[in-house]
Amino acid sequence: MLRIAMVVVLGLLAAAPAVAAEKHGAYLLPAEQSTSVSLAHHAATGLQAAFVGYGEGNGNRLYYAVCASGGCEKNEDWRSVSLELPQAVKAQLALTPEGKPRILGAGWNPEQANGTNYYFAQCDEDCLDAGNWQIGRIASTADGLMSNIGRSRLPERTFALDEHGKPRFMVSDSNYFVEPDHYGGFYMACDEDCTQAGNWTETNLSNQHGYNTESFSYPVLALSPGGGARVIAGVYAFDEEGNDLPDGLYYYECDGDCSTRANWKRTRVIEQGSGSYPNPTWSMDLTSDGRPRVALFTGYGVDVEGLDKQLLYIYCDEDCTKADGENWFGYPLGLGDGIGESPSIKLDGSGIPHIAFTTDGFELGYTSCTTECENSEAARWTSDFAERAETAASDRPTAIPFTCDGEVWNGMAPSLALAAGKPVIGYDLAVEARCLYKEWGKPQIVYEFHEIWRGSRVLRP
Repeated sequence: MLRIAMVVVLGLLAAAPAVAAEKHGAYLLPAEQSTSVSLAHHAATGLQAAFVGYGEGNGNRLYYAVCASGGCEKNEDWRSVSLELPQAVKAQLALTPEGKPRILGAGWNPEQANGTNYYFAQCDEDCLDAGNWQIGRIASTADGLMSNIGRSRLPERTFALDEHGKPRFMVSDSNYFVEPDHYGGFYMACDEDCTQAGNWTETNLSNQHGYNTESFSYPVLALSPGGGARVIAGVYAFDEEGNDLPDGLYYYECDGDCSTRANWKRTRVIEQGSGSYPNPTWSMDLTSDGRPRVALFTGYGVDVEGLDKQLLYIYCDEDCTKADGENWFGYPLGLGDGIGESPSIKLDGSGIPHIAFTTDGFELGYTSCTTECENSEAARWTSDFAERAETAASDRPTAIPFTCDGEVWNGMAPSLALAAGKPVIGYDLAVEARCLYKEWGKPQIVYEFHEIWRGSRVLRP
């Protein structure tokens, strides 16, 4: 079982009034609605982003954007191009070793309620010209309604490229409408001509026994040198004979030929907890030699006392699939109750972890380790707000209907990139307002909160 210790964190986040800040950020599509920003940086090709359109009139577009000038903190620093992606909902960006963009896009499946169509998009030159992109539908799922709760506000971190630029991703499915049933957690891989669905292979990491199959939630993928892969996911688990195992956060590891199921091993790390506001969420990055580093925001009901609704840093250095998570260690960062949802972790060139997250007030936070990161007795971290809501609002004043008041800006789904070792964060913002209603013949006034606008934003904390 994961071994937990305590740690000292400097600059704790608290629900305090915002102070004026000189720094500002860029809205990637200020005149339209957008969501699901994903950032990546390459030394040769710079800072890049993928995101999708949102709402009526812009809900069928996949966007790719490049920071073309300046510090990437002004709207005019960014240039973008859009591609057709029906009923777009998610985008994930990764860059080849040469810095060329590859995108995994997702759109709702109109032929299957709560299902998703997945698209792979690639470009090799002059990528602000839509004509230079190739895009194709590569997979479809019929995942159930429960797995989609919160999808509009939570990140997906399922997509990566290997050291040769070959795409891989994880997908969960629960499709009983096809024969045979397509149920489980699938590792998807392609080596060439990857906009064609037939060139992808799938490997089901779920145990199956009779008509029963393990269920995956929020799988996160990272790829290691030499063709290896690492996955961490919430699993409703049983063994190969069908005997129940403890549910929880499971770590999967493969060191080569990962399209062969027998080459994967796993262990249970911790009970991640449950809940929806806030929602247990996690992300993973790897050291240069493939050792996992995980940022985990827990929910309610964690099997270690005192860890509910906390941001944890957990890690393993050897034999990481040893039974019962014996070689996993970690500690809470001590940011406070409910602070740390949707963490995005990146390691810099020295292996130092940096994490972006959202706070209990739906603002953007950032923390990084300064000392002895994998020594739970000596580790030190610094943390602060990356941006306050007032700054985001001042960069794009948003009109609300005259019957509404109580404007609220909610941040969600951060995506962290490191540019020359320095953090750059993309995240989504939703503007909500309290709208007042009075029904005919009834004296009381009632109110509801409605979303007015949503957009993707980039900043340097």
